[in-house]
Amino acid sequence: MVMMMKLNKVTADMFRKGECPVMQRDMAADVESVDEESRVVTLSFSSEYEVERWGWVETLGHNEGECDLSRITNKGPFLSDHNWNDQRGAIQKAWIKNGRGYAEIKMSRNPLGQQLLVDMQDEIRVNVSVGYRIHAAQLVREEKGLEYYRVTHWEPLEISSVSVPADPTVGLGRAEEIQINPVKITTTEVRKMDDDEIQVVDAPAEQTARSVSPESTNTQRTFAEPRKPKEDAEPSAAQRIAETASQYGAEGLGNEFIAKGRSYEEFNNALIERLHSKRKAPESESTMINLDIGETELRKYSVINALRAVATGNFKKAGLEREVSDAIAKRTGRDPDGIFLSYEAMGYGLRQQQMRMQSAGTAGKGAELVATELHAEMYIESLRAQAVIGQLGARMVSGLVGDVDIPKQNGSATFYWVEEDGAATDSDLAFTTVQLRPKTLATAVPITRRIMTQSTPDIEALVLGDIMRGQSLGLDHGALYGSGASNQPTGIVNTSGIGAIAFTAPGKPTWEEIVQFETDVAEANADANTMAYLMRPSMRGTLKSTEKAAGTAKFMWEGGRVNDYNAAVTTQVNAGQILFGDYSQALIGLWGALDVVPDRATKVASGGLVMRLFQDADVAVRHPQAFCLGE
Repeated sequence: MVMMMKLNKVTADMFRKGECPVMQRDMAADVESVDEESRVVTLSFSSEYEVERWGWVETLGHNEGECDLSRITNKGPFLSDHNWNDQRGAIQKAWIKNGRGYAEIKMSRNPLGQQLLVDMQDEIRVNVSVGYRIHAAQLVREEKGLEYYRVTHWEPLEISSVSVPADPTVGLGRAEEIQINPVKITTTEVRKMDDDEIQVVDAPAEQTARSVSPESTNTQRTFAEPRKPKEDAEPSAAQRIAETASQYGAEGLGNEFIAKGRSYEEFNNALIERLHSKRKAPESESTMINLDIGETELRKYSVINALRAVATGNFKKAGLEREVSDAIAKRTGRDPDGIFLSYEAMGYGLRQQQMRMQSAGTAGKGAELVATELHAEMYIESLRAQAVIGQLGARMVSGLVGDVDIPKQNGSATFYWVEEDGAATDSDLAFTTVQLRPKTLATAVPITRRIMTQSTPDIEALVLGDIMRGQSLGLDHGALYGSGASNQPTGIVNTSGIGAIAFTAPGKPTWEEIVQFETDVAEANADANTMAYLMRPSMRGTLKSTEKAAGTAKFMWEGGRVNDYNAAVTTQVNAGQILFGDYSQALIGLWGALDVVPDRATKVASGGLVMRLFQDADVAVRHPQAFCLGE
């Protein structure tokens, strides 16, 4: 018999403290009998087989008084894949015999119940899993760094037919939310574990500030070109392309550029464009913190639940949200100050909102066009669409780990006409890097007392929209006006090397000055079809009412365009200024996940609270000459 432990991550430290959620374990179903006529199945669902958890080993006791069957013998549920919304039968009776748990199950008459009955009879669905709660356990021995516990009081809650056991390293996959219940541990000695353990610790409620370390023990993600193999040996372009291509899994692209004799800079630009295009149209691979959360869990995940739990410190109804946060903490290598919100789950919520708005499931209404996967990327793309700088083409690179160095070319290639068999003079191309280093963007989202008590899809969408709006405004301001000091990114306006135009009349540019933006960027060899004008709404009003030339009735702003380029407005731009350029040269890096910390003091009089949202982010400009500021 093969048995696998399933999902819930409970370390030895948590178990010793008596913090134990609902557990599950899988085993091959020993079907005693299947009566097709009466639709009754008799099977074994548990045994005393040892199961290794995280730093400890569990044995379920089957002696008299150790297993409480009272809950499942009273028409207990027989489920499909632990989905409480998918009951396939009812447990008529359960008993313990020879160290094993047995159950007699009456299968449902509905088509799903009939289908499962046939699959079990034909040995297609051969695995069962029991969901149970532990009430007491005894430490029986310690061996090879592991603590061995015998569970002396446990209570089965449901039995499920399962197809493929969940990955025990993910910590997700169940339908029932985790509810921590006290466990009585009998032991004569509590030993400190040698191995690292993850503990669930509530952050102090008043802790709304955070410190951010730019260092990471994880593998560094960088676009920097490979180091030279020797101090005095300059690698060829082909060698550099091959090494970088191997580093980023782009061997096919690298081989193509090597075969065509292309330069390393050309390859690097193509590689960055490919990585960016994956963000716009994601493929199966992703650098996002994607936990592969199942559809059932995504449906149950609630941002409101997470906010309510972190605000009150009571996670009784937010077990799933807490487990997701713990999984993100493990993946990122650091603990949240409050609770991590899952971009994957929030992206799923956005998708559901889209489908509701598009009459989900109705052909011809657009619902079939909504992607059914890659929910984390969907959130990032929605965030990009909310941020004005993202709308204009700024590149968002998410899922970063460690510091990121992105190469750029200083100077340009030189061209010569030569005689037949003549030698061309090599261009002396200089390469430098622009750096992305994690800094902390803090956003405040007020939540009223009444909203905190709601959990409808519309309220979820409202809160999610507020979170996204706060993030987008913060990213816009940082990308435009970040000072580069006091843990701020260096925004476009404060980046050295951008062009400048002084308006003759402050706040009232002439048509010649509007055209000068385009000319200055083009003269710097940085013009592109994607360039755009960005300004305040008040400046838009000025341009809409100002003629290009007197008496022509042709105004500077017409049809959302200025000088045949796209134009956009945001109150994040300072009064009297216009920023023109190729916004795809702006990079916005995002690290980790969204950390939420409650601030109870600000709205204490009204019973509401303010959620402080923290996101590690940075901004870099690859080619400053692609921008020009007028004021």
